Amino acid sequence: MDAYIKLVKNHDYRNFLLAATVLNLGRKLSWVALGWFVYQVTGSALSIGIVISAATIAPLVSSIFVGGILDEYDRRFVMVAENAVRGILLSLIPFLYWFDILTLWMIVVVVFLNGLLSSFTTIGTSSILPEFLESNELERGNALFTMTGQVGSLIGPALGGFSTALFGAPLTLLINVLCFFSASLLYIRIPRSAYQGEIQRKTNDKLADKVSRFKKDTVEGFAFIKHYNVLIMIALVTFFFNFTYAPLEPMLPVYVDLILNENADTLGIMWSVFAVGSFIGAIAWVRLGRNFPYSFALGTIIILWGLVPLSFAFTTNSYVVYTLMFIGGIVFSPYNIVAPTLKQKLVPNRLRGRVFGVYGLIAGLGFPIGVYLGGLLAEYIGVTLTIMTGGILTILLGAVVTMHPSLRFKEVGSLDYFIK
Repeated sequence: MDAYIKLVKNHDYRNFLLAATVLNLGRKLSWVALGWFVYQVTGSALSIGIVISAATIAPLVSSIFVGGILDEYDRRFVMVAENAVRGILLSLIPFLYWFDILTLWMIVVVVFLNGLLSSFTTIGTSSILPEFLESNELERGNALFTMTGQVGSLIGPALGGFSTALFGAPLTLLINVLCFFSASLLYIRIPRSAYQGEIQRKTNDKLADKVSRFKKDTVEGFAFIKHYNVLIMIALVTFFFNFTYAPLEPMLPVYVDLILNENADTLGIMWSVFAVGSFIGAIAWVRLGRNFPYSFALGTIIILWGLVPLSFAFTTNSYVVYTLMFIGGIVFSPYNIVAPTLKQKLVPNRLRGRVFGVYGLIAGLGFPIGVYLGGLLAEYIGVTLTIMTGGILTILLGAVVTMHPSLRFKEVGSLDYFIK
């Protein structure tokens, strides 16, 4: 407990943690509102898949550039500006709706632009967080990030579901706009020097020099990952895990409506109980400790999660589904502790942005592909079988990871050990 009190007393880490929690609150709130809104307007699971795919493909497109920007330029300015602009962008959806000119493709454009900028926060959080902590605090720091992040996940979906049911999705989305602006203010409270570490930002560069350096950074990021087989393996595992998990998200609004015969507030409660489970799972993981190889840790997490969507196929009872989501949160959350900590320990600060950008591109592609194919598959075999298929594929993936030799180690030693 003293170790966690020490983390919370760290001013820079605390503000960074609060900003991430606020952003997660807004993201979960708007995800429920937006998914339900698109489904109510179009009545199509495929339309939900298109919107979610646009939101998740966009950060992959920008991630290879974002890493170099975070490594070379003022990280605080980038994080503050990104969230302020995203807030302005998202506010367009409710205003366009109130002027009665909103279309599906306008929503797609807004979420795509929003997604392009979101990779600054996603990559920035992983890249910058280690600068606020000692090396031996990283796993606890990531665990606390996961636990407090679930506070936003707990409140956000329920608030989004109830607010959408009572006031409508457009008004609900404005709450997320406020979350973006609040995060920007919290980032401002952290000194610029704390973001940079030993990295010296570049100034007064010519455009040609910037373009040349971005190309060099991208190549260097790919080369670093290619050099270490463990990083390739982690990226591929996350790619396939994202792919097999992804069909669940566009299916849930349809599942709630057609299978459970419930409303948006039920969808919000489902994600909230998932967040409660995630919070408990993170605490349990820290107390348990990881005294076994990474292959077993990651593989077991994936297998246990796969059992959750598989079980959805055998129930139409809301309370059983709530229980399954709660259990799912418990078994899923350790993945967001183990995988980030491993790559943070492997990659030095000066390369973290560009390497994590390339890593995010490889690993993240699985989600939009899975979302789109899941929505498409549901049009032919139905929502229940689509969710069931995702669960079966996840279990098979976990079995492969558990047995794979590349991750069969307990601690990260010299990087030379991991050279292909």
